Amino acid sequence: MHLAKALRVLPGRSVAFVGAGGKTTAMARLAGELSPLGPVIMTTTTRMARTQASLAQVHRVVHSPADLAGLSQEAGEKRTLLVTAPAVPGEPKWQGLDGAMMAALRRAADELGATLLVEADGARGRSLKAPAEHEPVIPPFVDLVVPVAALDALGQPLQAGCAHRPELLARLLGVPLGTRLEPEHFAAALGHVEGGLKGVPPKAEVRMLLNKVDAARLDAGRAVAAGLLGRAERVQAAVLASVAREDPVREVWGRVAGVVLAAGGSSRMGRPKQLLTWRGRPLVWHAVQAALDGGLEPVVVVLGAQAQAVRRALRGEQVVFVENQGWSRGQSTSVRLGLQAVQQGAEGVVFLLADMPLVDQALVAGLVGEHRRTLAPLVAPQVRERWGNPVLFDRVTFTALRELEGDRGGRALFEDFPVHGYPWDERATVDVDTEADLARLEEDSW
Repeated sequence: MHLAKALRVLPGRSVAFVGAGGKTTAMARLAGELSPLGPVIMTTTTRMARTQASLAQVHRVVHSPADLAGLSQEAGEKRTLLVTAPAVPGEPKWQGLDGAMMAALRRAADELGATLLVEADGARGRSLKAPAEHEPVIPPFVDLVVPVAALDALGQPLQAGCAHRPELLARLLGVPLGTRLEPEHFAAALGHVEGGLKGVPPKAEVRMLLNKVDAARLDAGRAVAAGLLGRAERVQAAVLASVAREDPVREVWGRVAGVVLAAGGSSRMGRPKQLLTWRGRPLVWHAVQAALDGGLEPVVVVLGAQAQAVRRALRGEQVVFVENQGWSRGQSTSVRLGLQAVQQGAEGVVFLLADMPLVDQALVAGLVGEHRRTLAPLVAPQVRERWGNPVLFDRVTFTALRELEGDRGGRALFEDFPVHGYPWDERATVDVDTEADLARLEEDSW
């Protein structure tokens, strides 16, 4: 998977990189991926080594906003540009742009439709850091902030060899210098408002980049990602990668919500099928357990017909109820309401049907795992030549889901987005629409 896809960086966005352990390499990787689609401008708000002038095809040294004239012509001829202030006297570094220059560069990038990549602090080649009082210098207009840390520091003692300003990091974490760095330390540092989240503009998204995640560090990277998502609501996702590799991204961890559609009137059944009992529990309870145990959060239950009875059947479960007053107008109304309840902060959503009790936590967790590995727009169980349920919808489909009308569910999007199949068995196709279906469910030893 490309780094641009994992970070959800589209041409024309402005991205600031902070932290340690691979910022410059990540910028170079993004520039290589995005430059075929349009110009990419790189810059810094702090200082950058003179050797990094090779990051781009053109290096422009500017003294004032007026020096940005002609940038459009250069961008038309060369697809990657590095813009810095003059060299630091007596040091092998380029100066960064101040606020006025950065605002002017943003305007120039907007006119060009260029992606703007900003290195917003330094780390002297270390793998983890805590920012000093004056850091980071993140432009207020950026769309995305990417805090970076390299997991090669895992298991190392907290000291200058692997951490920049280790004394500040020790104070931030509340541990003594020399402490062995574990996944929980990375999650705490990156998810702290005085650590990886320091200075993030209010409207910017935050996607963490955990670098140098090889096969041996994958489980540790997953632990860091889970810790980040659990402690820092501001963090949209954590990307597990080795940005120096040609295929850099291993997994993308984001919050995936669950929506249980339980609003229907069960006209074919003649009685509310979401309340039918199987193995001592209502069918809707089985759907909720699959969502909760499969790692979905939050889990929303959309109510309609028999709303109060369904509430009673799920009393004590950690779910959010949304009542659909217009449930009789079709499934699209429940899909839209469920999505509205979870879409902020969600990287994906799984829609579960209340009449498919054989869907279990293993299938739900499998869909989530495939999404982490691929970021496919749609991930669905594949039963030989058939598609099953439930289906995971990536956030790129949310606009299309909101536009559904009538008695159309999310499966209508299969015509418009690529579907990634997750091999599964017949259980992903068994639903209960009639009394005969219920009888077969009771008879078969699943």
